[in-house]
Amino acid sequence: MVRRLGLILFGFAVATLVAALSHAPSANAQEWTPSPRDLADVAAAYETAQRLRRPAGDSLYDQDDDPAGEGGPGENSFSDAEEIVPGDGEASAPADGPALADGVIDLAEPEPPEDGADPTRDTRPSEDLDAFRNPPAGYDPLLFQVEDIDPVATDRRPARLARFEPYDPIGIRIGSFVFFPEIEIGGLATDNVLSSPDAHSDIAAEIRSVSRLVSNWSVHALELKGTSLTTFHDDFPSEDDRAWGVEARGRLDITRRTNLQAIAGRDVSREDRSAIDANQVGERAEVTVDRAEVALNHRFNRLTVQLRGAVSDATYSDTNGVSNADRDTLETRAAVRAAWAFKPTLAVFAEQELNQRDKGATPADGIARDSDGTRTRVGLDFGSTGAVLRGTIGVGYGRQTPDDRRLSAVDAFLFDANLAWRPSEVTSFLLTAQSDIYDTTTLLSGGVVAHTVGLEARHAFRRYLIASAGVVYTHYDYDATPFTEDQWLSFAGLEYYASPELVLFARYEHLDFASNDVDGDYESDEVRLGVRVRR
Repeated sequence: MVRRLGLILFGFAVATLVAALSHAPSANAQEWTPSPRDLADVAAAYETAQRLRRPAGDSLYDQDDDPAGEGGPGENSFSDAEEIVPGDGEASAPADGPALADGVIDLAEPEPPEDGADPTRDTRPSEDLDAFRNPPAGYDPLLFQVEDIDPVATDRRPARLARFEPYDPIGIRIGSFVFFPEIEIGGLATDNVLSSPDAHSDIAAEIRSVSRLVSNWSVHALELKGTSLTTFHDDFPSEDDRAWGVEARGRLDITRRTNLQAIAGRDVSREDRSAIDANQVGERAEVTVDRAEVALNHRFNRLTVQLRGAVSDATYSDTNGVSNADRDTLETRAAVRAAWAFKPTLAVFAEQELNQRDKGATPADGIARDSDGTRTRVGLDFGSTGAVLRGTIGVGYGRQTPDDRRLSAVDAFLFDANLAWRPSEVTSFLLTAQSDIYDTTTLLSGGVVAHTVGLEARHAFRRYLIASAGVVYTHYDYDATPFTEDQWLSFAGLEYYASPELVLFARYEHLDFASNDVDGDYESDEVRLGVRVRR
């Protein structure tokens, strides 16, 4: 135990030293919906974004420079009309009319509003409005540009709004790409390392890393991402993690109204003890998931239509000499989604999805778990560029029908959300929810209906001291059986931003798991301390 604690302290010292010595050339980048003016000078837009990231004063997002003219499209920008560019030798007239001469006062009466128009509406150009938005409209140093494939599962922009920070990641400029590296070194202590009624305590060292290489192009987009997690437990090495993942995202801009987006990746990890059908004792299964998803998006002015397809292949390693081939699943999905935008920050949508699941083997009860399913959802989309509210929320109905008629179809109410609300510069809330029907090898059961809802609050007590707290509730209902499970996860954390490259963090979690199965209840407490180094 002493040796492990020594490794943790040594890791803290190394990470702090690396942060102090790192002075790699940095760059920032900006995400925006390109207009003809933006495309004229991408380099100038990049430099403007670099100036915008420097906070000043007591506000988290005070800016030194006026970014007027560099913002994204305004609230009602649905037209594709081209900007008129004056020819050679022609004067360029200001958008708001000829400029007044020095010393001349304009005494003319302002023009009355058009019939039926709101006399109180702001008539300034969209670029002037964007200049005073907080944070600036369309500005995101992390360059989240390939997010529209599945707004609930793949869109990281709502979490970006909720996770405000005093420093924006700078990144390292590599040609026309920006590289964002990040590493966490820390330790944890838990009083129930096996997540079981028979609690055992343990400590562990953790190393996490995230590396993203993101394009900074005026059209199209490409992102490559790699993650890793390595843990070293002192008394229970069976709980060590050797997880890693790779992902590639791309967007092909076919026209101004049409684009093709795709995601492909592989994730390898050890199964959590609380997962459906997971082993409670002994060896944990290694889960490998290969996935690919593609979406074609086209905008008919206010109407946007998306055609989406996806395939995923999940395989489970043998555990304790027993095959888990009956849990292997090849799933294909196809969906169509239509959204009507009242404005860029409010739209309604409807979605219909079909899926097909093929299992690797038949479970012990001799009934194959191959099935077909449907998902129907409707909801609201608040856009991805708002400074106060962004994300989606929806409800719907799902049905999964096993091929073997000895199992009944499983129906479920669906509730999905990926919604961020930031009422002030120092406080934010993030609502996440996901509902689905999952497979199970439980005797005579056709599936498990799972509902997960989480709410997290974040508040800055000082510019560099940010606290967070939240709760996540999950309910599992096993079809055709009396088994139900409930899980409550509550957490609180604190982050201190010592510099743009160095963050110290602490986090506490309490897990309460309840099941109507015999000896299924347990609780656990976990504390994490660490340091995060990034560029």
